[in-house]
Amino acid sequence: MRIQQSIRAAVSFALGIFITFSQSHSAEIGLITLGVYGLILGIGLAATVLIQGKAAGLQELPTATLATLVGVFALLAISTSDGQQAAFKALVAAWGLIYGAFALYQARRWGFSDLLGRDFLISAIFALLLGALFLAVDLDIVSAVGFFGAYLALDGVHLGIAAATPKSK
Repeated sequence: MRIQQSIRAAVSFALGIFITFSQSHSAEIGLITLGVYGLILGIGLAATVLIQGKAAGLQELPTATLATLVGVFALLAISTSDGQQAAFKALVAAWGLIYGAFALYQARRWGFSDLLGRDFLISAIFALLLGALFLAVDLDIVSAVGFFGAYLALDGVHLGIAAATPKSK
């Protein structure tokens, strides 16, 4: 699991920093970032599952599939000129709610007293808050891309710390 956390941390933090220091917070930048995030995350998690082949690793396949689909749809949405904002908001809301629900399931599966279970719980809370924010509030595109970048940076830092933390005995 540490390899998956490390991959997610590196991708999330790098793209969160990219959005933070990008001068344009347009829908196109958001979709590009979301597409790259989804594809790298999906391919990276699927590759680690294939290499490791453990039952615990197989639990990452739904996340890899979801991330890849969101990434592909985000990159396809770049070609439309008038629907980019709606596509970005819908894809981020879908990612947040679906991944958040799955991470919550993972947290319950591992147990809330287990270190990995608590890490999944924190990631689930971040993702569910992101999805709920995008559904409940009518954000302008600059704020929406900024909140997505903040989610990536926070999740990247959290997962980086989780991947670097020694296993408890």
